[in-house]
Amino acid sequence: MNIQKELKILMIDDHPIIIEGYKKVLLDNRSNDLKLQVDTANTCDEADALIEKSLKTTTYDLVFLDIGLPPSSNRKLSSGEDLGKKIREVSSETKLIVLTMFVENIRLLSILKSLKPEAFMIKSDVTATEFLFAFDSVLEGQTYSSQTVQDLMRKQILHDFHVDKIDRDILYHLSRGVKTKEIPKLMPVSLAAIEKRKKIMREAFKAEDLRDITLINKARELGFL
Repeated sequence: MNIQKELKILMIDDHPIIIEGYKKVLLDNRSNDLKLQVDTANTCDEADALIEKSLKTTTYDLVFLDIGLPPSSNRKLSSGEDLGKKIREVSSETKLIVLTMFVENIRLLSILKSLKPEAFMIKSDVTATEFLFAFDSVLEGQTYSSQTVQDLMRKQILHDFHVDKIDRDILYHLSRGVKTKEIPKLMPVSLAAIEKRKKIMREAFKAEDLRDITLINKARELGFL
């Protein structure tokens, strides 16, 4: 008797047509002895609800994750990166395949450091053949990176800077028009610490001047807002 193995997959992307493409590639090329259960989500809220539901039944074996997602309605998840962090925390066995449009070194480094995905691909690099190869590699317990990510790692520009939740919250409040001196009233960080973090972010983002709007625009450009 041939018993099919079932693989539980979640695909997350804010463009439904991209998800349909991913699904078609997988379903048209799946092994005969592999049954795929594929759930989809287009927002952080939808994905979060599916992840929470899976914790009560069967967690996902594999998640295809887009980084450039709009924030969740409660702002607890500001992007796909935060969603990936949650998956790492609540479902340690779940494999992550990250696909993103971001190509800026600092953004890619942040994703690599925070998520350590089993596969990491730039969407513009990916063909159907490469997509399937990454999928198969992860199932076999290997890791995979597309060419742009490989080039980044080869340059060995990994450094200690990382945009954490405090940095993101500072950027969020600035983007909402809050003055720097008012931010300590909204989060448990001193004014001196906020100014230091802003200085480090300006340098890392290569902001041309000291204006907050320049920092905010750079953060948006890099996908941190």
